[in-house]
Amino acid sequence: MNKRKRLIYVPLGGAGEIGMNMYLYGYGFPGAEDFILVDVGVSFPNIETTPGVDLIMPETGFVEKNHDRLHGIFITHAHEDHIGALGYLFPKIKAAVYCRKFTAAIATKKMNKAGQDEGKISIVETYPKKISAGPFKISFLPVSHSIPEASSLVIDTPIGRILHTGDFKIDKTPVLGDPFNERLFEQISKTGILALVCDSTNVFSTRHGR
Repeated sequence: MNKRKRLIYVPLGGAGEIGMNMYLYGYGFPGAEDFILVDVGVSFPNIETTPGVDLIMPETGFVEKNHDRLHGIFITHAHEDHIGALGYLFPKIKAAVYCRKFTAAIATKKMNKAGQDEGKISIVETYPKKISAGPFKISFLPVSHSIPEASSLVIDTPIGRILHTGDFKIDKTPVLGDPFNERLFEQISKTGILALVCDSTNVFSTRHGR
């Protein structure tokens, strides 16, 4: 049988739920894909259902087992449901971490607390600057959110472009942080978007800037 390279997307957490955001992208022959990990979040327990639990994070056994094929961790922003598992997971996978400056400050604290090398954290420039990670090229696209320096990720793969939005608001005049820039989204879509992986929290809200 002729095996072809494939593009895969595996939501380890965050899809269909609030919190615990962690997404694995892979490209290559089945069973030999190269990977990147987007976000390393946790979720918080509910006293009624998970008493005595401090934090909840996704099952990461597959990532740990295949860490030699993981080419980087890309963090969209510094909320705990996107970065909170970094100190727990990093010692098991030792992959380079990429994020913007504010997020890097939070990531550094988590790495130090876990006794890990903060030198593995790279502060990135925003779009159109690209980071090469295995078969992927990734750009950080500034978006508006309730924390500074949130970003969507433009992920270029050998078979097309993926837009991973992360958390965002369509807010052109935020009190803090980057405004939502429609022109940037128009620009990155000119070559076509293979897939849109979009956050949907409060998607049914009709209030402006939410």
